[in-house]
Amino acid sequence: DSLLQEILTMLILLVLAAAAAVSGEKVKIGDIKTLHHAVSGEVYALDDKTLMVQNFNYDGAGPDAFFWVGVEGTPAQTNEDTTAILAHPFQGVQYKYRNEDAPILKAASNEAVTLILPENMKVSDIAWLSVWCRKFSVDFGNLIFPAELQTSSASALPSPLAPPTNDLAAKAEPEPESEPESEPEPETEPEPETEPGYEHGSNSVDAEPESEPSVKSEPEPEPGTGTVLSLSLLSLLTALAASSLL
Repeated sequence: DSLLQEILTMLILLVLAAAAAVSGEKVKIGDIKTLHHAVSGEVYALDDKTLMVQNFNYDGAGPDAFFWVGVEGTPAQTNEDTTAILAHPFQGVQYKYRNEDAPILKAASNEAVTLILPENMKVSDIAWLSVWCRKFSVDFGNLIFPAELQTSSASALPSPLAPPTNDLAAKAEPEPESEPESEPEPETEPEPETEPGYEHGSNSVDAEPESEPSVKSEPEPEPGTGTVLSLSLLSLLTALAASSLL
């Protein structure tokens, strides 16, 4: 029975490889990022239900490792119900994340691995692929799928940029040349206000102090002059009084 299962498995893989060769060129999705246990490989989409990992390497030291895919989040943060284990070698059975019957991934060296998606998943739905150890919740290596991924089953025809016109003689009118806009004159910055009593630049060290306005003063009388005048007036009044009595 085991020999028969191996023969059937090999036949399935050969049929898948032949179908991929006939259907068209495979699309490379990316390279697996190595995190632990020398995991590496190049991931391709053969069609919307089949992945291939070329040059796959893994040291086989993980106790509970397998290929794991999901349609949302990341391997470290996702909803288990939206994920699936991709068994290798594939024997026609799909496994949910908590299914203990899922086969454990063995060591590989530059191996070509074919992975079949479950019925409810397509390659264009996949957000990430990981070589994951369920027992210790460790990501050995992963690939985050690009959002714009298109497989060979998807239409690769680009959409037209503009609807075609029926008027063959119609020519695009040249756009009128716009007059060059004149550059606005730079606004002069207002001078900073100064406190009352201070002119602009009065804080400069080199500024000369303003001189006070000069006022012409009358010459002061020499000391002793007032006393002499008072005596002269007194003598004159005495003489006038004496003459009036005579």
